[in-house]
Amino acid sequence: MATIGPLTDGQRQALERLRRRAVGRVSQRAHMVLLSARGYSVPRIAEIFAVGQDVVRTWLHRYARQGPAGLDDRPRPGRPPKDRLARHIVDAQAANSPGSSGLVQGFWTATLLAGFLAARFRLVLAPSSIRRYLHAAGWRWARPRLAPATHAPVGQRKVDPEAPLKLKRLERVLAAAATVLFLDECELQLLPLIRARWMKGPRLRVPTPGQNAKRAIFGALDARTGALRQLIRPRKRAADFVAFLELLARAYPTGEVILVLDNVITHDAKLVRQWLARPEHARFRLLWLPKYTAHEHNPIERVWGLLKDTVAANRLHGSLEALVAEAERFFATRTFQAPYPLAPAQPGQAQAA
Repeated sequence: MATIGPLTDGQRQALERLRRRAVGRVSQRAHMVLLSARGYSVPRIAEIFAVGQDVVRTWLHRYARQGPAGLDDRPRPGRPPKDRLARHIVDAQAANSPGSSGLVQGFWTATLLAGFLAARFRLVLAPSSIRRYLHAAGWRWARPRLAPATHAPVGQRKVDPEAPLKLKRLERVLAAAATVLFLDECELQLLPLIRARWMKGPRLRVPTPGQNAKRAIFGALDARTGALRQLIRPRKRAADFVAFLELLARAYPTGEVILVLDNVITHDAKLVRQWLARPEHARFRLLWLPKYTAHEHNPIERVWGLLKDTVAANRLHGSLEALVAEAERFFATRTFQAPYPLAPAQPGQAQAA
């Protein structure tokens, strides 16, 4: 009868680790050996694990001859793969778009890739094999994300030819002592904003409203102090932007004010130009950010991201009024660091002034 004699402390610890950490039936086999060492008979062990007595004897004999390594699964006979380079061929072809191979499709599917490999390389693989090779090479089937134009390949990016000049003007303005405000707008909508988060159990479902509704938020971030002025309006029209300019005129009643903003049509509308042309508004001056990359140079974008993460992400508010109230509470309780504070003047400079 196959039995395992007393174990040393090292042998017992090795088997306990194997029992706790091994994958599949290897853990069960280690447990069989431990039970045999404790005096359990082969029939009793076979009854515990619901296996045949010959199975128990096989693994006890293997452990007696080879130690813990004898409990591992041995390579099983089977048909070798049709092409040992198949995985590498699938990986390499998937890295090239269908268009580069003369196809009209914009992206690969397992079926399309299987048909192409069979026609071009005489490599016949089932779509299920294509998927298996792709997963083994690190590919996954997922939806792409929309991104700004700056993420496009270099040859496809739109470039503002005046970008260096505009950035140089911004640099000179920030070096001066004038009031500089970074302007932008964002939208809050009742439809919840989806953000990645930790989840346990079933995938979290965020309810959606029966009908979506929006509000526009105009904001101005003071480059020197970090003070934020905002105005919530029903829409982002030129008239709403002029109302926001009136708010800024009251907040900054004296001195030159530089408004740094992007090139959306609302900012350069006829109504806005008429407002700027009034004598009492001559102290306001617009400074345009580079086209296509304005978001990269406007620090108020970080405020909008924090607002949406805090107020709108992954939750449905009962009404648009409740959402707006949460946004107003966010603005009332948050302070923001000045993106471009003026350096303190040296004593000698102060006396010269």
